[in-house]
Order: sequence, then structure tokens, then C-alpha cells
Amino acid sequence: MNSEQAVPRTRTHRALLSDDVVSTVLSFLAPEAGRAVDPACKMYRDLWRRRCRGLFRVHRSPVGDLVFSEQVIAYGDGALVPNYGFGDTDRCLKTYSASGDHISDLLVGTPRPTAVALRGDGTAWILLHSSCLIVCARLDDPTYSSEIMEIDPERFYPDHENVVDCRVCDIGLAGDRLLILTETLAENEPERFSRVHVVDDRTGALLYQFLTSLSRHENALFAVQDDMLYIAGFATDAIHIYNWRRGSAAGLIRLGGDLAFRMPWGVAVSGKMLYVSEQGDSTEDVAGRIWILRLPDDVSSNATVVQVIPSPDGKELGGLCLNGGQLWCMGPDEAATHMHLLGPCY
Repeated sequence: MNSEQAVPRTRTHRALLSDDVVSTVLSFLAPEAGRAVDPACKMYRDLWRRRCRGLFRVHRSPVGDLVFSEQVIAYGDGALVPNYGFGDTDRCLKTYSASGDHISDLLVGTPRPTAVALRGDGTAWILLHSSCLIVCARLDDPTYSSEIMEIDPERFYPDHENVVDCRVCDIGLAGDRLLILTETLAENEPERFSRVHVVDDRTGALLYQFLTSLSRHENALFAVQDDMLYIAGFATDAIHIYNWRRGSAAGLIRLGGDLAFRMPWGVAVSGKMLYVSEQGDSTEDVAGRIWILRLPDDVSSNATVVQVIPSPDGKELGGLCLNGGQLWCMGPDEAATHMHLLGPCY
């Protein structure tokens, strides 16, 4: 006779096994907190993974040893970061693998690079912060020595002789067109709106330009997909949408209440998904966040919030980019900064 006492079987009420009930319960769990449900049973695992589809979690942070860096660009299966510091060796384009490991330094000695637009043929447009010039250079040169083309966006202004200061906010490629976002200060005209210049990528010649509704110091970075241009309104707490081919406004994404943007800085777009990073509000000790939103079919409708990710280190965030299933985001705008690498929850 077996002396061991039989362990009674545990039972779960069938109501608690319904998809509706379990999905509702799991919807209240953050991706990090809910990973413990994965091994519970096959049904829980399947529902949890369905719940986390399209959501991100931090895979590695911090990434990189950078000086001043504002943007990160998808490069190969990893990322490229324009980095500038006080010495020539700190001024370069740094490349990273998909796992976040540093690979190489390109174009060492580039004068304060802040933004890069890859042309797909081994060359790239590079924004030089100090001079506000945009140069085209080969990426396989170990050191920065010469450029293939050079663009001075200030010359695109009809009244450029009256322009006191011209700042290039960001650059990006849309097919065979280079888009340049600038803001200026002119004599006797303190209030001026920023402009988008549409340039021929092959020649660097200006094709046309149009005004935005953003004035000086309201612009941050932008992303482009097809005909749509998404500009982060740093001082307006909104994402401004333009049809760059028509040169016209197409919509506005502004969230209200507790979900309001806090100084959005970086923006990326892929399909129907929009990714936004914030600087946050340092005066109130409020850290930045990463937003994942689903775009509506009609740009005049509201976007749907899919996920809000707090800054991994509790500090402000810079530019961001999407590469495959990974999301790269710059850290604070400080003299020693880093990146955060996020990936799918599963």
C-alpha cells in the first residue's frame, strides 16, 4: 500500500480561463511585470504574447560611450551616431552592431556632425553643426578630408542678405529628394516661421520650399514616410504633419491631459506606427518618455496610444530610429551621453 498521501488536484474556474477575462487581467500588467505569466500555461502564454505584440522593452542600456550626440540613424542591422566633442578623434560617425557593440569610427575629424542622411550608395549627407552646412561625403573614408557636394541652406532664403542666423534643425531623404528643415533670425523681423526646403538629391539644387506653422525654437527633429513629413514640435508639445510634395499642412497629433507630450524631440515612423521621444521637463524634474502610437487612416483623426515607455535612466531623451525590430534612442544632451536599445517583448 502506498503510504504517500495523494495531492489533491487544483482546479481553475472555467470563467477564469476565458479569453476575455484573462486578456482583461493581462492588459493591466506592464510588459516587464507580466513576463511571469508566460510559463503558467499555454493559454496564458499565447494570450500574453498576443497582448505584447508590437510592444517594446529595454534590451540594453546604456549603449555607447559618446560625447555630444543628438541623433541615431539606422545603419546596416545596427545604428550610426554622429558624435562630436572637443578633439578631432571625438568628431566622427560611430557605428554599432545590432547588439549594441561599437564597431568603428567613420570620417574621423568631421567638423561637429549632428545629423546624417544615408544615400544608399556608400555616401551620405552630413549636417555640420558649427557652420550649418550640409556636405555629401563618402563613408568609406577613414578621415574627413573632402566633400562631393556642399549645400548652404541660408542661400535658399530669398532675403538671405538680411538673415542674421540660420539653424538647420534636421535633414532626411525621401526617395531622390533631400528635405531640410531650417529656422532663421532676420533683421527687423523677430517672428519668422521655419521652412522645409526640398532639394534634388543628385545635384543639391533647390526645387521648392514651403513655410511651416512652427516658429524659431519650436522645431525639433523630423521623420518622413512617402508624402508625409512628421515634425516634432518641441515647444508646441505636438507632432506637426505636412505633405511635403504639396507643401501643405496635413494634420496635427496632440495628446491631452496626463498623456500630453513633454517637449517631443525625436520622431520615427514605420507603416502605421509612430515613435516619439521626449526631452521631458527638467525644470520640474520630469523625465522623458518614448511613445508608440498607431496612426489613424485619416490624418485628421486622433492617433491611438499603444505604449508609453519611461526613460530607462530617468533622464531626457534625444533622437530615435527604428531598424528592423529594434528601437534605438539617444540619451540626454550632455557632454557624455549614451543610447538605449529596445526590442520586442518577445
